[in-house]
Amino acid sequence: EVCKKIVETRDYDLFDRLLPVVEAKEKSKFDVKSCQILLQMLMKSRKNTASRVALVSKIITGLSSSVEPDELLYDTIIDAVEKLGHDKLSDAIEVLLNDVVRKRTKDIGFFLKRMEFALKLNKRIKGEAGLNYLELAINDLSRYACTYLANSDAVVSKIMNMIATYDDKDLTDVVEACLNFFHSGAAQQSLQTMMDRTHLLKELLATNKFGPLQSSLLEFAADFAQRVNSFSRSDSEAKLKGEGKDIFIQATTFIIEYGTQTEWDRFGKWSIKSVNLFSAFIGAIMDVSGPALLRDVLNRCLLQYSITSPQASVSSWTVRKPGEPKILPTPSLHVQKVLEVYPNVVETVDKDKRLPLHYAAASATASFEVIMEVFNVCEGAASIRDPMTGLFPFQLAASNDNVESSFSLLLANPNLVSSGIKVSERKRKRSSSA
Repeated sequence: EVCKKIVETRDYDLFDRLLPVVEAKEKSKFDVKSCQILLQMLMKSRKNTASRVALVSKIITGLSSSVEPDELLYDTIIDAVEKLGHDKLSDAIEVLLNDVVRKRTKDIGFFLKRMEFALKLNKRIKGEAGLNYLELAINDLSRYACTYLANSDAVVSKIMNMIATYDDKDLTDVVEACLNFFHSGAAQQSLQTMMDRTHLLKELLATNKFGPLQSSLLEFAADFAQRVNSFSRSDSEAKLKGEGKDIFIQATTFIIEYGTQTEWDRFGKWSIKSVNLFSAFIGAIMDVSGPALLRDVLNRCLLQYSITSPQASVSSWTVRKPGEPKILPTPSLHVQKVLEVYPNVVETVDKDKRLPLHYAAASATASFEVIMEVFNVCEGAASIRDPMTGLFPFQLAASNDNVESSFSLLLANPNLVSSGIKVSERKRKRSSSA
């Protein structure tokens, strides 16, 4: 009650009468506001340095374990360190920061606040005193933080503000710890959290301060492809049709650039779940990124599957008209929809100089209908070798026991058989002479 009155009135006479009581008590407890005001008043008192150090230490260590300093209190502690010396207050600060009750099961925002305190302290007193506290906060994040994120957007904003304010060399470990935290909690992350994580990675790459972030991007690609099927279709469609589509398509770009075939397969199965979701997806790709990304998504994620596969909801692709029998979708309807928005895609090579027909024929899971859909739009591709394997499309299909597709592709240019034999003979001659 006395502290509360002092906080409300800033009564220095009452404050001076309180100090002997605090000095005499072995232990005191304060809330955040009382702790902050008492420290501010103590810095202005006429007490000698030794007395002020003892009282400041008691007030800092007297903060209730049920509360955490806010930014104002942390700034007040830094003011006290500046005036009295870090060496004199370090024990009290360590007691505050090492209180396990205070930091157990807190979210990442709690530990980011502590990291910023350490960075600010180091910046203000021009030394390395804060670095030990920074290391402590980083270690505590991985040890004590709960993985649930209530407000991931605020977390991303906090990290970016810290990057804009403090030295890059001190932030490298902070950024790495935060990215590891996001990865460790991926199994519980919502669609919005994944979008905020995408935004963070995009912004970090744009700063060009933390390297290529290769491992974090590989982890993100795996996490997003794993989680995307757990998001509701309505939520995903809303993102793809609304203001969030640019970030969703950025996440798609990360999957294409840093994913493996496992991730591409999962992402492809997700995208063909329903016709509305698929239409929103390819529309967003064209709006945000353009034809090159749609080509890569087609090659790596879509040609491998059919609308009639178990992963798709055939009913959502089925055409129904009143009074007429329902029309079941063709297995390659999703490829047809891509061709509607990007007709020349099957004639376009990617960075590996491969055509969509090469990807379709080389896939062990691509259906005859999908391969023929691509072939019928660009028959000349059947006579072009795959630059990765040196094989023609009919040979790629045959290597996956897709006999029907292999035969149909060979019929487009039967002369490929003799040219293929000649190549094999030349290779054999070279190998035998070697």
